Amino acid sequence: MAHQHAHPHTPRFHQRPRPHRASRSFALVNGLTFVVHLLLACAAEDLLATRVAGQINLGVVALLAQGALLLWTAARYDRAAHEEAAYESAEEH
Repeated sequence: MAHQHAHPHTPRFHQRPRPHRASRSFALVNGLTFVVHLLLACAAEDLLATRVAGQINLGVVALLAQGALLLWTAARYDRAAHEEAAYESAEEH
């Protein structure tokens, strides 16, 4: 059976909801993380210089955590963008 388009006067709640746009949350999470890291680097040098193991200090650990967060949110943003593109192409057909 062929897919039928919704009647133009059909209420919107009968259609599939649009996927969540991740761009704002991506920028917000990574921007706040960067600001916190920058503030710690400026105001709490001694804290970030605390050694964890050998030559590794809290600053290095925080930087690695920030990088991991950036990669994770980028992967989520990319997946959301693909889902939105698929939704829009399905909506056109």
